[in-house]
Amino acid sequence: MNIKDKCMFRMLLGFTLGLLAGIVMYVLVIPDGTVINKPFLVCHLLGSGIVGLVGYGGAIVYDIENWSLGRATFTHYLVSFMTLFVISELLGWFSHDILLGMFIFFTAVYALIWLTEYYVWRSQVRKMNKDLEIMLKSHDKETE
Repeated sequence: MNIKDKCMFRMLLGFTLGLLAGIVMYVLVIPDGTVINKPFLVCHLLGSGIVGLVGYGGAIVYDIENWSLGRATFTHYLVSFMTLFVISELLGWFSHDILLGMFIFFTAVYALIWLTEYYVWRSQVRKMNKDLEIMLKSHDKETE
């Protein structure tokens, strides 16, 4: 799959996951008996979808081979946070009183997910290198 197709697939999946998260949040946050405001619901779901689209689709930056891990991480973090910030401002998801808390929470969650992924991949690379070393030693013994 080329990078363009991969990006489109990720964006579509991200939008879908964002919609699902938006539905769950709407159900959890809106009190029972509240009349559903259809225009707000549509805007809320579109906003959730866009946040998912950018967050998951934007992960394509990790596939740019000539970018360092730091550059890809910072770019993805910045674009994801700015998208969440703009959408939340437009739709009033967070009060201005908690913007700093939102920034800290987003950064902490992002860092936790990134560190988890980093250590999982590092472990897999070490295992592959160990397996490769064993294969090479075995191959060297066979050719002697």
